[in-house]
Amino acid sequence: MFAWRSYKGVILGRIVPEAASHADGFSKMKTISKLSKTPKTPQTSAEKSAAKIQNAFRTHQARLKLKSQAAWQIHEKLEYSSEQTESKLKDMFEKLLRASSSLSPSVSKLLHKAKEKELLCSTNPDAIEVDSSYTGLHIQGPITRKLLVDLIETSQQGKILHEKYVCEILHQARVILKSLPNFNHIDLANLKHVFIVGDLHGQLQDLLHIFDSNGLPSTDNAYVFNGDFVDRGNNSVEVILILLTALILYPSSVFLNRGNHEDIMVTVRYGFHNEVNKKYRNRTVPLLDLFKDVFSWLPLYSYVDAGQAKLIIMHGGISDRINLKKLNSLARNRYVSIEVPPESKQGGKKLTEEEDLEYHQVQDLFWSDPDPKGRKGCRPNDDRKLACFFGSDVTEYFLKKYSLSMIIRSHQVKQAGYEFAHNGKLLTIFSASNYCGGHNWGAVIRWDYNQEDPWIISYKTEAVDLNKVSFNKKVTLFEDPAYRSLMEKILSNKTKLLEEFEKADKTKSNRLSLKIWSEIMLEVLVLDLPWLTLRTRLVQEDTKGIIYRTLFDDFVISNPKFQMQNAGIMEDLYYYKDMLLALFNLIDYNHSGFISRNEFSDIIRIILVDENQNGGSEKASNIVNDEYIEELTSAMDFDKNGKIDFNEFLESFRIVNVKG
Repeated sequence: MFAWRSYKGVILGRIVPEAASHADGFSKMKTISKLSKTPKTPQTSAEKSAAKIQNAFRTHQARLKLKSQAAWQIHEKLEYSSEQTESKLKDMFEKLLRASSSLSPSVSKLLHKAKEKELLCSTNPDAIEVDSSYTGLHIQGPITRKLLVDLIETSQQGKILHEKYVCEILHQARVILKSLPNFNHIDLANLKHVFIVGDLHGQLQDLLHIFDSNGLPSTDNAYVFNGDFVDRGNNSVEVILILLTALILYPSSVFLNRGNHEDIMVTVRYGFHNEVNKKYRNRTVPLLDLFKDVFSWLPLYSYVDAGQAKLIIMHGGISDRINLKKLNSLARNRYVSIEVPPESKQGGKKLTEEEDLEYHQVQDLFWSDPDPKGRKGCRPNDDRKLACFFGSDVTEYFLKKYSLSMIIRSHQVKQAGYEFAHNGKLLTIFSASNYCGGHNWGAVIRWDYNQEDPWIISYKTEAVDLNKVSFNKKVTLFEDPAYRSLMEKILSNKTKLLEEFEKADKTKSNRLSLKIWSEIMLEVLVLDLPWLTLRTRLVQEDTKGIIYRTLFDDFVISNPKFQMQNAGIMEDLYYYKDMLLALFNLIDYNHSGFISRNEFSDIIRIILVDENQNGGSEKASNIVNDEYIEELTSAMDFDKNGKIDFNEFLESFRIVNVKG
């Protein structure tokens, strides 16, 4: 049997741990015992009132659970939907590499690793002065355990470590990482136990809770951190620096696996780039170059000899083409990005057949997921548009081939913080609780020597006490963030949805059947959600069917700063905003906060021509004409200074609740 532990007590900061229960770790509701009575004795008025209260409460609990499950499903599908943009971005990156000379240097520079001598020179901590006004932590002499504790405390206080000391930590960690093989070999005969931590995504409070509950890393308290240390959260810099400091202190008991977010192209979109720029504006470019290099040296996976059990830990998953012998011998530092393939060793952009196979194996290791529909074999990952889905048969074959007991992976947020699959042979662990404003639990694994099964420890940081929340608030607590995100997705596809609704409305009644309406929602939004169930929240209906235009009644995309002739332009901008932001950051490589209107115009052309090229060149030219481009760029350059401040643009338009 699997075991669960709970931890209580005073925690660092405002952390509120809660123990997971086997049956329902994320539902912490009190139950009311049913009042006893004899069948022959009539109920008193007090007993009748108590029974009514009890029934009402149970009904409410059921509603709460159903609504939280529905909201969770929306949250999970929207998470996948956002990552589908990655395949489009990959295409855009490659287009930029082939684009005009004014655009391609930015992408080329990101994908290019600085020569070691130049990198070490530009980030040499000895050459960086510390201003007398700096009042934060100083690193003098060797890194010690006390310094690790001080770094944790100053990070928790919101103090930013000076760039001199950031470089010091990164340089020391880089030396260790370069000396490691492509995988971490962990022998529990010596270490006795190991904690396995999933995605942290810059959520410092979760890392502090893990350390507070399970102890700091040490020679006899080993940890594996399974990738995705950065992006999404606000403290990616602090999280990665704490982990690298622990690695420097305990290289034989702290092990880091690379995740799909330890990728220079992914960090452009999901926040780490912007965080480094915000915290270290005067030294952004050399620091990003150094982080990029450190990421490329992270090991690909970990192997744990736990005595009776043999474990393999990687961030994403496997495929039917994974070959560990090949992975163990490749030059891992070639992969500055897993989004865009490296240049061929033969010279030129096109990889040889062998190099292409190697590249896709690396991509599978970081991006693959178990098949959500329980299908056998491997197939393209339709949710992420990268890597593959793999079935239980692929897992069984892989474990047998390499004499392994279990695969432990991360990469997917889970409501309870963990999930078993493939007959208990595949375990997903995710350690960022309340991820992206959601309500999931975080979890870590503890595996002891000669134990066949793991301990699983679930928790939440800064969790909401549901027992102190009103009935009405309990129902809306779970659903509001998820439904709001869903409305953003719906409104950014408003034109396409209306086109399909009107096409299907043969009688021009402004109504559609439930079946047709739900099919259109699925087809246009590419979100496999229970639309029939969700319709009461999204749209009005009567005896004749769904009144489909009411889908947009309560919400509009509003931007008072931009007055544009074409009403669809704001919708286009919202639809492409994630991609525009990523490309903006690529062009604005020096992080000045501005790019020229001409540069942004080129970006828009690349995106829109690519999106509309399936409709034929005539259709694309009609949509992407000079007048349209001029109105788009003019809309963003509202102070008419010839430059575009994209951050100000993003903050200025929003989805507004009309009735609110």
